[in-house]
Amino acid sequence: MRLLATLALLAAPAASQPAQMQAAPMQADPPATAAPAGYLAPRPPQSLLNLLPPPPEAGSPEERADRSVYRDSRSGVGGAMWTRAIGQLSVTSAPFVQQLSCALGARLSPETTPATMAILRRAGADLAPAVNLAKQYYKRPRPFTTDGGKACDPDAAVDGGKALGYSFPSGHAAVGWFWGLILADIRPERAAPLLTFGKATGDLRLACRVHWLSDVTYGRVFATGIYQAIADRPDYKADVARARAELSLAPVPQGCPAD
Repeated sequence: MRLLATLALLAAPAASQPAQMQAAPMQADPPATAAPAGYLAPRPPQSLLNLLPPPPEAGSPEERADRSVYRDSRSGVGGAMWTRAIGQLSVTSAPFVQQLSCALGARLSPETTPATMAILRRAGADLAPAVNLAKQYYKRPRPFTTDGGKACDPDAAVDGGKALGYSFPSGHAAVGWFWGLILADIRPERAAPLLTFGKATGDLRLACRVHWLSDVTYGRVFATGIYQAIADRPDYKADVARARAELSLAPVPQGCPAD
């Protein structure tokens, strides 16, 4: 499933990052290499599921709110947020990395910010398996498969959207919020735009009509729980210090809107 594979890229070493991270077209799948150990290794991903509340029960007020938000999102099809959401279909795409770089105030790439990329990869080795496991455990259907309607991701119209995988929790919402929290540790003076970016990553999945509201909400909750589990670790703090020193010399991204 495409989203699960995309999340797995968070745990890939720098040499196997897809070409989009360098703003160039992807030519082939990255080579198979050993993923880095996460900060929580060898803690199994199963133990992290306790940080994630289950999806809303059928007929509950939260589930009715999910359906209401999805129904109302029809009015945004083809609009500005719909278009922005198309630009964020992949969290490793050049547009996504450019927007994250703008929020950070430094150009992210394996060449210019290797220590910063390394901390995101290592933390991703904790987040990605946990998100993937949760999706497989809950097997929540995507909203367009149960309630009909159009989604901004073209894969939603192919084979019932199977390539997108299950809906709960939102991987995009988790990744965006997780990276925002981590990068705010590294560059606290940029915390506001980074967390704004992180929140918008989940909001755009609602505009794209590929997630329920609670998928996005609990994606952020899950990411926050995993972040809190690693934030006080000495090795994480040491990596933050290295990345902070690196970012003080990193080039400023071009073409960013004013904060």
